[in-house]
Amino acid sequence: MNGYDFEYALRVSASVCTCVQFLSGLLICVNFVKKGKVSNESVVPFVTGFLSCSLWLYYGMILVNSTLVSVNAFGCLLFAIYIWIYYRYTSKKKRVMQYVVSAIAVIAWIVYITYTNVNQKQSKTVSSIELHQPQSVEKAAVTPLSISDTSIISSTTNDAIDRVGFLCSLTTMLFFAAPFSNLIHVIRTKNTESMPLPLIIMTFLVSAQWLVYGRMLRDKFMMYPNAVGCMLSIIQLALFVIYPRKSTVPLTTELHNHHNPYPYIKLMDA
Repeated sequence: MNGYDFEYALRVSASVCTCVQFLSGLLICVNFVKKGKVSNESVVPFVTGFLSCSLWLYYGMILVNSTLVSVNAFGCLLFAIYIWIYYRYTSKKKRVMQYVVSAIAVIAWIVYITYTNVNQKQSKTVSSIELHQPQSVEKAAVTPLSISDTSIISSTTNDAIDRVGFLCSLTTMLFFAAPFSNLIHVIRTKNTESMPLPLIIMTFLVSAQWLVYGRMLRDKFMMYPNAVGCMLSIIQLALFVIYPRKSTVPLTTELHNHHNPYPYIKLMDA
């Protein structure tokens, strides 16, 4: 298998695993429908997921990377559906709308600021070239923009990539760090029963694949957060070795946790 075939296989594998990870939210939503209401679950993971996918979608559009665009477009759609289902069955609709509006405002602000800065830098660069170019008859035939168009686009695009990539990395690392909200409880009880092993393994596989893919593209904004994701997943997996599972909860509670892929995220009901 040559380099191109490996990269293609890695892109497909990482995309499929990520989509499967996104689909795990359906288990929570099915629970909402069965109960006919939202109990103590929070909408924050859904809103955060939508925000993260939206930023990565925008980042993929800047890079013109079809893999990032397709995967995160699918993620945006899924998280939007999850939020809608949550909104339908929760009694605190006003607070949910506040979270959603805030997330959309953040996305719109980032897109606006990035677009404005890119246009301003292009305008300043063109004006500077026009100022220093000798006035001659030849200037009418060859414009300043046609001389340095490639360098201007490259510079402004790199600025946009840096800004959006940093925010993508930040939101991804915050998402990966969420499971550690229950770390103290696990260490205190010396029991990993509340931690979902399949989801943690899936997170490790997804992070590892995107880490390798980011390494191949030499994209630090894909490498760093997924390296953190791999490290955090390994720490969580190590807890299963240090503190083996001890079923100390009733069967009904155990079944409920089995159908909840995020039981370890103890957040207030939004």
